[in-house]
Amino acid sequence: MGEQLYTLRKYCGYEILLDLAVFKFKNELPYVDNNERCKLILLSKGNLVIELNGDLMDLKAPSAIYLSDRDILKIRKESKYQAYIIFFKPYIINDAFTYERLYSREFENIDGSTLYQDYLLVRNFIFQDSKSPKAASFIPRSLADMIDIIEKLDAELKLSVDGFWPCRSRSYFIELLFKLKYCFISNSTTGENNTAFVSRLYEYFNNHIREKITLEMVTTEFNLNRNTLNKVCVEETGMTCMTFLAEHRMNLAKYWLSDTDLPVFEIAQRLGFEDPNYFNKVFRKATGKSPTKYRKDTRS
Repeated sequence: MGEQLYTLRKYCGYEILLDLAVFKFKNELPYVDNNERCKLILLSKGNLVIELNGDLMDLKAPSAIYLSDRDILKIRKESKYQAYIIFFKPYIINDAFTYERLYSREFENIDGSTLYQDYLLVRNFIFQDSKSPKAASFIPRSLADMIDIIEKLDAELKLSVDGFWPCRSRSYFIELLFKLKYCFISNSTTGENNTAFVSRLYEYFNNHIREKITLEMVTTEFNLNRNTLNKVCVEETGMTCMTFLAEHRMNLAKYWLSDTDLPVFEIAQRLGFEDPNYFNKVFRKATGKSPTKYRKDTRS
């Protein structure tokens, strides 16, 4: 493989460097000691006992491990395993995220801003505390969807089919981090409770976000009739199921519009809208602005 832990491609005569690279390994985790990049390890098969910064952790697939440029990881015990490793520098998420600024904790108290939402995606890599576990299992049902996103990301990085490959690659990575955020299994959570219901709802929406999700699909997944489903959903989120889905889609749309250069029609397709004009109409109704105007205003 060499030690090229980034992607360098030529397009229209120009060299484009993107500090993002994907690798798949069996029974080895090379380059995890790289002190220039963060690493996301997705354990897709097998078991590992690792020592992370002196602490022992017993991990069973599917699990995710978040490593900063400073973390020290050692494998203490293993069975046959398979893992994906994504190497990146934090500025891939937001240009403001230099290591110096992240370690200074200057982004800790800016709740409500888009910058803070970006920060929550990288916090697990930089810090290790109750808010940011360095390693955790996630819901097995989500594994196939996670791998699908990683393989799409890998294809974009390797093929670089058009001038949008850097922002498309970045958007896949952000989508992956979003999914992981909602799919973690809390070690202190047992059985179904309020948080588990909302997490499972997010999980289902994220796994099917490109589809035309109907209320019937959700009731079948949760084995509830529509009245009971909506009652529980209102109690937990303040919204009916489909209103909650619509808001989630618009939040993802706003994120991709403000933080990537993906074409509007592609964002619409990723969110399950076959007709970009209908997406524009729904987005304008939700925000009071067209997608193009929203993107322009968030960057001015």
